[in-house]
Amino acid sequence: MTPHDFVDALQRECADAAVHDSLHLLQSPPGRRPAQALVDLSNWYLGLDPAGQANVAAAMREAADATLFGVLCVIDGVRVIEDQPAKTAFRLTAIDDGSESVISPGAEPLHDLLRAEP
Repeated sequence: MTPHDFVDALQRECADAAVHDSLHLLQSPPGRRPAQALVDLSNWYLGLDPAGQANVAAAMREAADATLFGVLCVIDGVRVIEDQPAKTAFRLTAIDDGSESVISPGAEPLHDLLRAEP
């Protein structure tokens, strides 16, 4: 797995999937007795016109993208998550069938790969 593959997989399987799954929850809350908060959100969402629903989806995509970008910034060491002078450095390695690939640190920061044109 390359750093590009990793970032693409996170985008597809985490950020994009979170938006898809969240929209599905709003459209049809699961279970016999879904949480009232989810039912209320669903009723609000279903009451929106198609343009409003599209705006909700766009806002969700922005939030999911910002979250993924922030996590990648932490892995890259450009966003601090600790309140102490010494900062933890993160290393990410993919191991597949005995073969190791360094994902981070790499030649290009992961958060830059997320923003790179395909």
